[in-house]
Amino acid sequence: MTEHDIAVRYTAQGKDQDRKDRMSDSRFLKTPRLGVRQATADDAPFIHGLWTSPDVMKYVGFSQGLPISVEEVRKQIVNGPSAEFGSRHVVELLTTGERIGQTKLDIPDAQGICEPDIKLHPSVWSRGYGTELWRALIDYAFEHSAATIVQGTPNRHNIASVRMQMGAGMVQVDEGVFDGHLGKAPGAIRVPYLKLQITREQWLAR
Repeated sequence: MTEHDIAVRYTAQGKDQDRKDRMSDSRFLKTPRLGVRQATADDAPFIHGLWTSPDVMKYVGFSQGLPISVEEVRKQIVNGPSAEFGSRHVVELLTTGERIGQTKLDIPDAQGICEPDIKLHPSVWSRGYGTELWRALIDYAFEHSAATIVQGTPNRHNIASVRMQMGAGMVQVDEGVFDGHLGKAPGAIRVPYLKLQITREQWLAR
C-alpha cells in the first residue's frame, strides 16, 4: 500500500467517523427519510456552501450567492440561540447522516406567525425532500409553539417552492416585492413574492 493509498484510506475513515459523530447528535425532528438537528460550528463550511451558491440563493435575491465568509457563518451559529426556534438547523439523510440542507424556524411573532425556511443542496433537488421537510416543519411549529399561522413567502418565479407550499395546504393571502437587501451585496435583485399562509385550525383539519 502506497502513502497515497494510506492517506485516502484514513481520510475516508475520518469522514465516516465525522458522520457517525453527527448522527449521534440529538435530532429534534424526523421525517421518514430526514433528520433535523441544530447546527454546530463544524457545519459552517457546509452552510457557507449553500449560502454562496447562486443556484440556491437566486430566488431569495442574491443572484451571485451571499458574499459571506466561513468564519462569519461560524460566528452566526455560535452566537445564535440554542433552541429549535430562531436558530440554524442542518438537514441530514437518516440512512447515512449526510448533510443535504439547512433550515430554520422563526420564533412566532406578536401576531402568532411562524415562518420556516429551507435551503437544500442542488444535488438532492427533485426527490421530494423539500415537500417532506416543509410539512414536518409546519407540524412542528404548531405542536411545539404558540404559533397560530405558519407563513411562507416564496419567490413567485420559484414554481417548485410555490407548488410545494400550496400542496401542504397553504393559501395565498397577499403578494409583494422585497428590495430591502438591494445594495448590500453584488448581484442583489428584487424578489417578487407570494405571501402564503395556513392557520392552526386549517392544518389540524387536514
